[in-house]
Amino acid sequence: MEQSKLMERLEGYRRRNNTDHCYVNSDLYRLFYSRDLYIVAYNSVKSNDGAETSGADGTSLHGFCEEWITELIASMRNESYQPQPNRTTMIPKSNGKMRKLSFPNGKDKLVQEAIRIILECIYEPTFSNLSHGFRPKRSTQSAIAEVETWRGTIWFIEGDISACFDEIDHRTLETVLRERINDERFIRLVNKILKAGYFDMQHVYHGTKTGNAQGSCCSPILCNIYLDKLDRFMESIIEMDTKGDYRRQNPDYAKARYLYRKAVKNGSDPKTVKHLKCEVENLPSSDRYDPSFRKVKYVRYADDFLIGLIAPNAYAVDLKQKIKEFLKNELCLRLSDEKTKITHAADNDVTFLGYIIRKGAVKHSKFQSNPFDSTLRIYMNMEGILKKLHENGMCKGNGYPIGITRLLRESPEEIIKYGNQALRGLLTQQRGCANFYKGSRIQYIVQFSIAKTLARKFDISMKKVFARYGKALLVNYTNAKGKACSVSLALYKSFARKKDFFAKIKSAVKTFYLPKFNLTDLLARVCYICGNPHSNVSMYHRKTKKKLDKPYSPIVTVMLNINRRQIPLCEHCFANVEADRFQLNQLKRR
Repeated sequence: MEQSKLMERLEGYRRRNNTDHCYVNSDLYRLFYSRDLYIVAYNSVKSNDGAETSGADGTSLHGFCEEWITELIASMRNESYQPQPNRTTMIPKSNGKMRKLSFPNGKDKLVQEAIRIILECIYEPTFSNLSHGFRPKRSTQSAIAEVETWRGTIWFIEGDISACFDEIDHRTLETVLRERINDERFIRLVNKILKAGYFDMQHVYHGTKTGNAQGSCCSPILCNIYLDKLDRFMESIIEMDTKGDYRRQNPDYAKARYLYRKAVKNGSDPKTVKHLKCEVENLPSSDRYDPSFRKVKYVRYADDFLIGLIAPNAYAVDLKQKIKEFLKNELCLRLSDEKTKITHAADNDVTFLGYIIRKGAVKHSKFQSNPFDSTLRIYMNMEGILKKLHENGMCKGNGYPIGITRLLRESPEEIIKYGNQALRGLLTQQRGCANFYKGSRIQYIVQFSIAKTLARKFDISMKKVFARYGKALLVNYTNAKGKACSVSLALYKSFARKKDFFAKIKSAVKTFYLPKFNLTDLLARVCYICGNPHSNVSMYHRKTKKKLDKPYSPIVTVMLNINRRQIPLCEHCFANVEADRFQLNQLKRR
């Protein structure tokens, strides 16, 4: 199958599912006979941070070659393909608990990515617009942009599904897939991936009867397919329970406004007019308890969801129970009673996806504000950002900047680049927050942390650091190609809030389109070292720079100089590089 044929097939599935959301897809398994599907899958995952992470058998995408594809296609044709158990590790969560991550081997990564590509073409056009997690052109910011429009919200339901990924029921997921996929061989392949099992940290094998391994390429979209049922349930609730276009007018407000206007018209004394005006301003214009008006809003990001209600508290309690029963009966999942909180919007802040959501004006403001302000405002979580800076060694627990010890061996330009990563990562997506002015403190910590790192590196004072490099810490250097370059901290000149930041993100969210897959066949290239055109190549991978140990090997030094994570090598050169038989000057001459 030519690459254009593969793209036509995938586009055909996308187009038909976009036209008919109940379309039943068939003949999917035959796509795995296409060599080009594995090339596209490899190009999609080859530069991920986990590409060089080995599975339980010690293999990763390092060494990807034509033989891998031939072997996979042969095993797919006779259905003998059997994924290997995953290797697992435990990483800490923000709440102090541990999360289990799974790592498949290299060949399984390719198959899982191929499954993800096919499922994305089928399901992405039909997913609910209320879902934002692990989807193209959507993000945490697009979910927050949706929440910002929930003007007038009275109650929030902060949804928390207990161990969602670990408790996905395989039979239920198969049933969900069969609603849209009429290809039992494809269903069996997905089932093999789900039941592959894993080796724990003591290398003891465990089978998997439930759950969807976090860390696999197809895990996010399978979770979205599973939880799409929850999205549809909430859409039906929204359609059924939403009542009225607007609230009825508050009679007390109408009376006070009438008396105020009458006093102004009759020329009453200023004290009376002022008193009546204050009465009007201290009354809500509409009846907040209007039984004929109800609004329900919902947004989901992966297994986290948030519901906004303009309704009585009793309705919020009842809705929470309905969701709990739906998850238990339909999806075999548990809604955490402890973590799923019903919060009054005016009295308490809500934390969602790392942002703080607050109704009304800033609390404890010295300026007089409208007590009935119904606007939802988004705030950045300063406490969480300072915690990240502390964990990265840039400041003490109280926010006092310190030098980064682990960067002392790095060159000045690499130290500056790390500072830019921290600045952009922490502040770029916060520009629409109401308290973005506090970003100046974050910038101050990063700026002085980098300056102190340079001061320790060169054993000079802070004053000399700023005298030598300037306020923005401008560093001039020569790159590996001998070109003069410079880098400086990307300091913000203003911390004024961008009022339309989230609105622009919301307007930019589009319906799914077929992504532009990378069709480049790296296996068709010649060996980077010897250039032999008659020898098949394998892809040599290096880890990301932050995971590399110094001193670098000769081949890694060359790959860093040419800014490549993978290079093609013939069998002979691959073996020599693995055995470290090449010297740096030999590789540079080549």
